[in-house]
Amino acid sequence: MPLSPLKRFMGNMILKDKEIISEAMKSLESNKEKLRSKAFTVLLQISENNPEYLYPEWERITEILRKEEVSNKYVAIHLIANLVQIDNADKFEKMFDDFYNLICHESPVVSPHIAEKSGKIIKAKPHLQRRIIEILLTTDKISQCRHKELLKGYVISAFDECFPFIENKEEVFKYVEKQMNSESPKTKKKAKEFLKKYKKYD
Repeated sequence: MPLSPLKRFMGNMILKDKEIISEAMKSLESNKEKLRSKAFTVLLQISENNPEYLYPEWERITEILRKEEVSNKYVAIHLIANLVQIDNADKFEKMFDDFYNLICHESPVVSPHIAEKSGKIIKAKPHLQRRIIEILLTTDKISQCRHKELLKGYVISAFDECFPFIENKEEVFKYVEKQMNSESPKTKKKAKEFLKKYKKYD
């Protein structure tokens, strides 16, 4: 039986998306920064709107995460955080340590974004919240980030995104309250906004 026009159209769209993804993944390895940037923009949009199309590239993306260049890590962090939303095969759990070891990374391009994306990950995988929150609460001790005070602001952003899912809210409030004395104006502002939003600060 011949395919209906709608099914043919959908089939062609999926094929087109696969071709786009294939080309974009190759472009991430280009020596040209502009090409890599455009490829990332395309893949990020797909990971946000149609993550199921990019999910088969999970292993390649995790390999990008392991590359030394910080721009590669940045790309992988953002794509993985989106793909986690449909990770029914629990692939993230298997590379949890690889991902969260980067919270210790010295680059402000890496560790703050690991922290920030944690809110999205906790929402997608609430059973991991205890492990993730313990890491976030100890960034002051474990992270080697060159801008540690700024990193704490990203931690607050993560807590804000997943706050309804957090079981032990009091420990989060204590952490955020400490940041009211942060040397970073941005982090201090985020702390004040967070506490005001959740009625712990006037």
